[in-house]
Amino acid sequence: MKSVRTFGPLVLALLLLVGGSLPASAGEAFTIAAGAGYRKLVSALGEAYAKTGKPLPQQVYGNMGQVIAQAKQSGVVDLVIGDKKFLDKAELDVAAEYAIGKGRPVLAVAKGCPSAAWKGRKVLDAAGAKALLADPAVARIALPDPKKAIYGRAATEFMERSGLAQGVAGKLLPVGTVPQVSAYVVSGEVDLGFINLTDGLAIKDKAAAVIPLDESLFDPIRIVADSLKTSPNPAAAAEFGAFLATPAAREIVAAQGL
Repeated sequence: MKSVRTFGPLVLALLLLVGGSLPASAGEAFTIAAGAGYRKLVSALGEAYAKTGKPLPQQVYGNMGQVIAQAKQSGVVDLVIGDKKFLDKAELDVAAEYAIGKGRPVLAVAKGCPSAAWKGRKVLDAAGAKALLADPAVARIALPDPKKAIYGRAATEFMERSGLAQGVAGKLLPVGTVPQVSAYVVSGEVDLGFINLTDGLAIKDKAAAVIPLDESLFDPIRIVADSLKTSPNPAAAAEFGAFLATPAAREIVAAQGL
């Protein structure tokens, strides 16, 4: 059985950062690295895959900058899950690509938000964004780091195309990952937070509202799984890639808001 030490300091640091752990069958499993905002999705897919009699995948999470670093430097990552555009720019040595779904950015409204401009909105368009985000009553708006997280980039595009980039700049609180934004919204430390629908579904009962963004105001987000040519377990990576197209996997993806 592999020990944690086998994975080297970079992987160990990421595991500790997000509270990950290695399963008891680590020596038999393969490794998936994914953006922290997809932890629930990847965990659910891994559990469903294990029910078919296959090994439970090892999983590491972080912002996409961390994920790419792990994939390039650690030598133990078999599959990377994230935004296709981001992964393409990272110039990973990809053996195969498997489609997962469509990323859906949303705005989470904290309970106790001092603005009422979110009420009754099914989709947040440019006019709605100006009424809500630019409301003087709104003091803090959290978003994932636009340089490292796809939903931070989508939030930035949304605000720029809504004509809000300058007007709300002083309210913005960039943080590392989508789950960190969600935590701020749930705790009421911010009034609003840009996250993905996957995380939005998880906190919907702890937020005042979770509102999808107008899709014309940000670039499309395609979530994929890339198996790497450097994969130490290429056959297992290919088997998991094929599993992603099965009805069981597609049901999980849909339930997670992709």
